[in-house]
Parts: sequence; C-alpha cells; structure tokens
Amino acid sequence: MQKFAHWFIPHPTTHEKAKLLSWHFLSIYFLLFALLRISFDLVGIYRPGVLGTTSQITAEKIIEDTNVERQKAGFSPVVANAALSQAAREKAANMFAENYWAHYSPSGRDPWGFIKGAGYKFSYAGENLARNFSDSEGVVVAWMNSPTHRENLLNPNYQEIGIAVEDGILQGQQTTLVVQMFGKPTQAIAAAPPKIDLQGVEAKSEVPPLLPQSQPLSVAGSALSSQSLGNQPVLDPFAVTRTAGFALIFMISTLLIADFLVLKRRGVFRFSSHHFAHLSFMAVAGTSLILSKAGEIL
Repeated sequence: MQKFAHWFIPHPTTHEKAKLLSWHFLSIYFLLFALLRISFDLVGIYRPGVLGTTSQITAEKIIEDTNVERQKAGFSPVVANAALSQAAREKAANMFAENYWAHYSPSGRDPWGFIKGAGYKFSYAGENLARNFSDSEGVVVAWMNSPTHRENLLNPNYQEIGIAVEDGILQGQQTTLVVQMFGKPTQAIAAAPPKIDLQGVEAKSEVPPLLPQSQPLSVAGSALSSQSLGNQPVLDPFAVTRTAGFALIFMISTLLIADFLVLKRRGVFRFSSHHFAHLSFMAVAGTSLILSKAGEIL
C-alpha cells in the first residue's frame, strides 16, 4: 500500500517526492504530448476530414465587424460587391482543390488573378485569409491583432469587399475557410500590370482610377447569404490538446499541493528546487493555454 501511495505522495521514510513528480515522468508527459501531435498529423493524412473545428461564421457579420473597425479608425465603410465575392469563392475553391494554405497557389496563381478573372477591374486590391475559427468576431479580431492584416483591413483606398465562407478539407482537416477580398474599382484607359506589395497582400495599379461605382450585393446564392456555414468534424485537435494540457496541469498542481501538505504535516517541510521548477512550469503552461486560441490567419 505504501508503494502505491508513493506514486502520489512523498515516501513515508525518505520523504522523496512522489514518483509522478519525478523528472522521469515529466519526460513521459512531454513524449505523450508529442505522440498526440504526431497522431493528429497521421489522422489528417490517412483519414482526412475526421479532424477539424465546428464554426458558425457569416459573411454579413464579418463585413459588419470590418466596417465597425474602419469607422473607428475614421475610414469610410466598404460596400459588398458581387464580383469580389465571386473571386473570393473561386480562391477558396482553388485552395481546397490544390490543398494549400497560402496567398499564392502551388500552380502559381495569385490573388489578383482571381479578382480579374471575376471581371473586376481594380486600381487597388487586397486579400486576407482565415481558417479554423469558431465565430465571425474571432476572425476580425485576429486580423486586427496582426499589423499587416490590420493595415489591409483599414486601408483607406478600399471601397468594396467580397467575402467567401467555405467548408472543406484542407491539409487533412475539416476546415471553415474565410477569404476576404477588398477592391477599389476603376476603368483604366490603359491596362497596366498591378504593382504587388506582399507585405499586407495589396496590389495597386499605376493608372489613376476613374470615379468608382459601388455595387451593393442583393442577388441570391452569393457568398453574402445570411446562412451560417457550419461543419461537423469528429474531433477538434485544438480542443483535445487544450483539454489534455489543462488536465495535466491540474494533476501536477494537485500533486505539488499534496507534497507540500504531507511534508508540512510530517514536520519535514522543504521548499526544494523541484517545487520552484514545477510551479514555474505550471504557471507558464497554464498561461499559454489560457491565452491560446484556435484559428489561423494569413
């Protein structure tokens, strides 16, 4: 019985710390987390679509939140445009088809090609991407917290916007992909190749624009429908990893408290280096888990 108890509390005679607090077991915990990460990668390769996140995102809400941020910064709101929405849908479909997470496709297609392919002539254009978010607010908040995405979202040159919110399997995971495209329309006298600035993913033409014509989107079947697009994967890897992390932190913290109380009761209390190391690790790990959020932007 004493041998079993020593797994959880200090040894009754030597007062050696619980076995589950030894550096040997801490190494095992680390390896288990590594195996968990590897298993997610393997599931994504051999069983695509099993992993992913559930989300309730609407294009209208993203546009609404985008305009709220623009107005806070003193800029005019952007207006929904059917051609930009079509370009965003085509970009999302291409990302799923070629299985990439980037502004440029493996086959060399750039964002501006999708915009021009939708028949939208622009003097300025830009793109923001997001995936694996659970709600619309989280997408815009993440963009605003990134300097380059924030600059793109608050660009005073933009007058119109198109949004695509599409579900599919991307890199082995069931994904809700959000494509945000901005533009300032023009009918240029002379066609000039767009000047591309990768920092912020913005393109602009050398030709001065004519007066823009905003086209409100009211057609059915567009990416700006009020329907919320959801997905139902079997397992959310972020949620599983986060839950496992909190469980481990709770277990180790409980063992540290038990170690302290037992030794104090025995009259041999000590605050050794392993207490400090473990508590420091728990504080850092716990803070990281609390601050961590699902979702990626590009």
